[in-house]
Amino acid sequence: MDDLQEKHQKDYRFVRSEEHIWIHFPKEKESIFTPHLHLELVDGEQKTTTIKGLYSPNSGYWTLFMFLHFILATAFMALVIIAYSKSVMNSPYSIYVYGMLGIILIWIGLYFLARFFRKKGLPQAYELHKLFQLFITINNKET
Repeated sequence: MDDLQEKHQKDYRFVRSEEHIWIHFPKEKESIFTPHLHLELVDGEQKTTTIKGLYSPNSGYWTLFMFLHFILATAFMALVIIAYSKSVMNSPYSIYVYGMLGIILIWIGLYFLARFFRKKGLPQAYELHKLFQLFITINNKET
């Protein structure tokens, strides 16, 4: 792993902690859709090691995206409760229904935005996969 890290240090950022390795793109290449790779090395029986890999989006943007969903869900529930209360009291409630429809449209927009970002990040995910394949090839030659 050290050889691979030294060879590709300009193209990737490597973070190691015990049996965990995170591979990131450098800050200059990062954007909202840039993935990273998390590898976990699990020692097995008979001197074997299992490598578990997970490609995931940038955690900062992912957290922001999830908070946005939480805020929208909370607003949607509040509008449902208010609309129901208004309808029981025979008061006009159409503005709240329009608000709920607006939130649903925003959710649909966020879904397609996430799919768009995932497609934009796919070439970088393939690049990480090639590095991962190289990592496996190097480690197989060492054993």
